[in-house]
Amino acid sequence: MRPAFLFVHGWQGDKSVWDGVIAALGPGADCVAVDLRGSGASPRPGPYNLEQFAADLRETVESLGIAPVVVVGHSMGATVALRFALDSPELTHGLVLIAPVPASGGGYSAKGEAYLRATAGDPAAARSWLARTLRDPGANGTLDRLCAAAARTQREAALESFESWAHADFAEQTRELAVPALVIAPEHDLPQSAEERVAALLPNARFVVLPDAAHYAIVELPHEIADLIRQFR
Repeated sequence: MRPAFLFVHGWQGDKSVWDGVIAALGPGADCVAVDLRGSGASPRPGPYNLEQFAADLRETVESLGIAPVVVVGHSMGATVALRFALDSPELTHGLVLIAPVPASGGGYSAKGEAYLRATAGDPAAARSWLARTLRDPGANGTLDRLCAAAARTQREAALESFESWAHADFAEQTRELAVPALVIAPEHDLPQSAEERVAALLPNARFVVLPDAAHYAIVELPHEIADLIRQFR
């Protein structure tokens, strides 16, 4: 019996970003997508940080009785997945990390951090930023969907969680993770960083570059992402 997949969205996202991937996996896959605290339909109070997000995932997995799970995380959600695997190894069957933020932090300049912080709670700024995460911002209403998800993220949650993942500092601990891992790096999203700062630290990881893909490949190329997930062992 194949393990369940637990899907974790990225910063200023919600579980809806996984709709296409889950549909592409089909009814034979046991899939659970979550809204992280402060996002989507989860207006829970803080703290809004990697440790709390990982603890919330543990609560979900235990309450549903689906352990051990393959945690599928996108962007910040990949960092949450790494934190979960370290904190709850007995509940983790494997990891699929897509366009991951490294556990060593985002590596942004001061200007870059200020730019991202300014998107929290500002629909126009968020739209401009999210357009840069897509291969084709004008296609199929994708940008509108991402903007809607960002609008459902509490500003406080966005700002507090940003400080947590952008300045994460537990990369060396991830060398302890012996579970199978798949790191998927979109071609147009700094794949070298994903390979060197994420995949290279995981002792049992496979690294794949997804051609002609941008940061939000999970919404633009859901069938390709699903094919890679389906092949995961």
